[in-house]
Amino acid sequence: MRINSRTLPLIAARARAGRVVAFDTETTGGTAWDEICQIAAAEFVDGTLARTMAVYVRPTCPMNPWAEAVHGLSMPFLCEHGVAPEEAMERFFGFLGDDVLLVAHNAPFDLRMLRQECGKFDLVFEPSGVETCCTLALSRRLRPDLPDHRLATLVDALRVDGVNSHDALDDALACAGVFFKLLESAAP
Repeated sequence: MRINSRTLPLIAARARAGRVVAFDTETTGGTAWDEICQIAAAEFVDGTLARTMAVYVRPTCPMNPWAEAVHGLSMPFLCEHGVAPEEAMERFFGFLGDDVLLVAHNAPFDLRMLRQECGKFDLVFEPSGVETCCTLALSRRLRPDLPDHRLATLVDALRVDGVNSHDALDDALACAGVFFKLLESAAP
C-alpha cells in the first residue's frame, strides 16, 4: 500500500482495530538465487501483541558469507535446527491467515523473498484480504528529519522497546514497535 494522505488514516484505523502482522526474514543473500533461512512474525490484534512465530529454514542453496556475517546463521546450524522451506512457508502462511495488514521494514525486499521462495518450491502466495505496509516508506514520509531510516535508527529515535539484532523475531517485534510509534506520532 502506498503511503499518502489518503491511505495513512486507513492504515492507522487498521492498526487500532484489526489484525496487524509484522514480519521479517533473514536470507542467504539478496539475489534471485538466494533463499529465506529464518522467518518470523508477530501478530497484533487491536494494537496488542497476541502471538509470535519464528522458524529457521534449511536452505537448498549456499550461504553468502556477508549474509552470515550479518545474521550469524551458519549452514551447520540451519541444517540442525531448520525445517524444509515448504514447511516454513506453510507455518508462516498458516500464522498469517487472511484479512490482515502485513507490515515489514523494507517490505519490497521481504515480499520479493517470499514470492521467490514460493516460486522456487512451487508454493502459492495468494493470501486474501492482505494489505502491506512498509515501515521504511512510512518513516520516510512521517520522519524526514531523521538522518536515515534504518530500523536500528528508528528504534533509537522513537524510543521503541526492542532491538534490531538481525534475528527475524527481534526485528519483526522492533518493526512493529516502530510502526505503532510512527502512527502514534502522526495522529491528529
